[in-house]
Amino acid sequence: MSVTLKEQADALIAQGRAQLEQGELARATDLLNQAVRLYWAAGEHYAAAAQIGNYGWALRRNGRPDLARPYLEQAATLFEQLGLSDFAERHRFAAEDVNPGVTEALLASLPPAVRGALERSDGAGLQFALDALPLAEREVVIEQLTAAGVIAPLDGDDANSREEALRQFEPLLQGIAAVARGDIGERAEVELALRDIERKGWRLRRAAEHIWAGERDLSRLTRDLDELDRALVERVLAMLEEPSTPNTAGEPASPAE
Repeated sequence: MSVTLKEQADALIAQGRAQLEQGELARATDLLNQAVRLYWAAGEHYAAAAQIGNYGWALRRNGRPDLARPYLEQAATLFEQLGLSDFAERHRFAAEDVNPGVTEALLASLPPAVRGALERSDGAGLQFALDALPLAEREVVIEQLTAAGVIAPLDGDDANSREEALRQFEPLLQGIAAVARGDIGERAEVELALRDIERKGWRLRRAAEHIWAGERDLSRLTRDLDELDRALVERVLAMLEEPSTPNTAGEPASPAE
């Protein structure tokens, strides 16, 4: 059975990740370039843009923001050409961040529980601290941590990206569902969070408004949405089919850790 150009490119990307983890930057870059040429030859333009962007994010996480910037800028340009303005915005935001990484200034600006979890390298504690924040503040902090390379961006349409998107936005989705059930006291905070994530390329606000107006048809709610946004809308609809549980704390319910 012959191997397609995309499969060859995917294999090169996997090799490149391993080389980057081993500190073989020149080899990793060469493998990326080979893979991108194969993606382009196969007409897989989205894959080419995504892998260029992923390489930029990986460089940031490995402490090389100086090298990451051109890859993030190139990915942003390619995504824009493909009509994926949300993906383009996320990469452009990261490329234009002139002070990446976990700096003393960033730590000082974070809520105490988030700062403490980062200082202890406590991943579970970080997630718990993020989930405990008010929705609007939570999205701001997530944006800061994503720009610093602490949290990986949600740019793919694979299962891992879908699950990460659902986990990251679970409190907000709970808030949307609560408003749909009639908890008007949640609405102002939820709307603020929806406007904030819309600025970063997520297209959930209009679907939420239609859900609040009574719409439950998935195809109408998700028309023109990408896979990740669609997954978020599906989760809200699933919540609305579940028996509601009183929330005595007055905050959107968070999943048990």
